[in-house]
Amino acid sequence: MNTDEARDTAAGPRNGLAEEAWRVEEASLALVEMTLNAVAEDSDLSVTQLRVLLAVDRHGPLNLSALAAHLAVSVSAAGRLVARLDDAGLLTRLLSPHSRREISIDVTAAGRRAIGHLRAARRRRIAAALTRLPPGTRRALAGALTEFTAAARTDEEPGAAWTGEEPAARTDEEPGAGHASDPPYTDRTTRRNQ
Repeated sequence: MNTDEARDTAAGPRNGLAEEAWRVEEASLALVEMTLNAVAEDSDLSVTQLRVLLAVDRHGPLNLSALAAHLAVSVSAAGRLVARLDDAGLLTRLLSPHSRREISIDVTAAGRRAIGHLRAARRRRIAAALTRLPPGTRRALAGALTEFTAAARTDEEPGAAWTGEEPAARTDEEPGAGHASDPPYTDRTTRRNQ
């Protein structure tokens, strides 16, 4: 019996939405691992610094309160992270055009280059995995992930459409392992990189 079969047997019966959510989560962990490996091998940034940079790049320019909310950290913690990335030339802090009491945080050209370099390294790892799939499967996967990305960007609260039961307890998780509502990147690797 291979590891996946043993895990499936130990986890008990799963079906429907719970089974699909479990399989998507397993795939997402592979993508997260590829990202962490790219950060470790191809970047001087910590995972926490990368989160800040990506949040500002995707949602910015942002004020400090909005950035803290995106990262689920305190305003003072966000401020310290921004200061480090500003000192490194990856973010810039300017007076907001809307209020002289706020700063506007944005990614610099050097920050965009760093993000581009990291994303290229991650795409190479993803492409290497995709070469092991038949062309039809690759196309179907890309299409399904495009639809999933659009669904994940809706304004609904996470899990709002969930109507099924929680999947059976997983026996391969460590005691006290994270829950779906925990913030992302709370594993040992992340804590070591912070």
